[in-house]
Amino acid sequence: MTTLKASIFITIALFISNNAMALDDDINQPTLIFSDNQKIDIDNSFAIYSGNVTIKQGSILITADLLKIHNNGQPGQEVMVLTGNPATFSQALELDGTVKASAKAIRFERANNTITLNIDAQLQQNESLVKSQFISYDMAHKVLIANGNSKGDSDPSKRVITILQPTTDKKD
Repeated sequence: MTTLKASIFITIALFISNNAMALDDDINQPTLIFSDNQKIDIDNSFAIYSGNVTIKQGSILITADLLKIHNNGQPGQEVMVLTGNPATFSQALELDGTVKASAKAIRFERANNTITLNIDAQLQQNESLVKSQFISYDMAHKVLIANGNSKGDSDPSKRVITILQPTTDKKD
């Protein structure tokens, strides 16, 4: 059980530590997991939390209907999969504002430092936004890939939508 708790903490810490503008203190806060049900299989190194899942750590708030964590019994191999309608992630930024992510499925893979948002994916920092059916972020290489409907559907809700807000210079 300790390994699984450490896996959850490490996976969340990995996500936030690679976001340089995130609140530094979040990683030092206790991780609280609330759910209607939980099942932990120590021998097989996995945990399942179901029903109104909420994870809190400092300013981080994650919500989902279901959370599955597996680490193959090896540190550094943690995979956390959240599903919901939608599953959500939010965290306060050090400078100003919040980063938010939502999708029907969110997958964190520690071994290759990736976060994948799948189906009705949305990534927002303050008022800037990327929406698509699929968003993948490689934290090690800082590469974001967003894909819409591969069938060439012209439905705007199935295409990649990016909204970039203008930056304003603060002058004294």
